[in-house]
Amino acid sequence: MTVLERSILINATPDTIDAFTSDATRWPEWYPGVEQVTPDVGFPQQPGATAKIVYKAVGTHFNITFTSTEYDFGRSLAYKMDGMMTGMVRYTLTPEGGGTRVTGRFDYDVPGGGLGKILDKLVLERMNAENLEKSLANMKAHIEG
Repeated sequence: MTVLERSILINATPDTIDAFTSDATRWPEWYPGVEQVTPDVGFPQQPGATAKIVYKAVGTHFNITFTSTEYDFGRSLAYKMDGMMTGMVRYTLTPEGGGTRVTGRFDYDVPGGGLGKILDKLVLERMNAENLEKSLANMKAHIEG
C-alpha cells in the first residue's frame, strides 16, 4: 500500500473549508485528474453514501467509487475507495493561528500484482503525490479568492 500525506495552511475557518470540500460536484475544479463526480444524495455527510469518480492518470481513466466512512463537520471526512484503485482518502481540518491546516492523506493500492506495484513506484506514486499537493494549493486559491 502506498501512503501519501500533504498539508497546507488556508486562511479560512474550518467551516468554510468544509463547505467547499464536501461539495463533491466541485472536486473537478480543484483536484487534478478528477474529471467527473456523480454523488449520491447525502454524500459525504451520510456514512455509506457513495460518489462515482472518473479520475484520469497517465492517460488512463480510472473509475473509482468513494464511499463515505466518516464525516465530522469542520474537522474531518474520510472515504473508502473501490475500483481501479482501492484504499482510503482522509482530510483533517485543524485550526492553526488565524487559519486552518488542511491535511490530505491518500492510502491506496493499484491492482495488477507485481506489475501494478512497479507501475505505482515508477509513475503513479509521483503523479498522485503531485496531484495531492496541487489539489491543496488549488483548494487554498479557490477558498482564499
